[in-house]
Amino acid sequence: MPRLPLALVLAFALVPGLAVGCTPRIGDGCQASANCSINGDRLCDTSQPGGACIVFDCQADRCPDDAVCVRFNPAPVRRAVVACMQRCEDDGDCRESQGYRCRGVADLEADGLPVAVVDVARPDARFCVADP
Repeated sequence: MPRLPLALVLAFALVPGLAVGCTPRIGDGCQASANCSINGDRLCDTSQPGGACIVFDCQADRCPDDAVCVRFNPAPVRRAVVACMQRCEDDGDCRESQGYRCRGVADLEADGLPVAVVDVARPDARFCVADP
């Protein structure tokens, strides 16, 4: 049986690791939902600057580890938009160059934007949002 060169064997061994490392995260920029997930479990919100990978209609404490479930325009409920948003500690965690900042519920409510964090485990979590 022929032997493969060591460089070729290493290249094949590294490919799966590279694919995992390139998986888009919540909050990453996008142009279409295919940029966020080939499985269709994440969508591209093209209404945001540079697009943003999100999960629509999330449930409390069911977002990926780097995200938080947020309800925008919580009343009346039928008009609410619920989505997993990128969790952050400060503006540096967000895409600042595209106008995203790390904000909390109190910050957005002070700006007159009704919002609520749905997560029970992290009700005071901050998340990346584009400046209004």
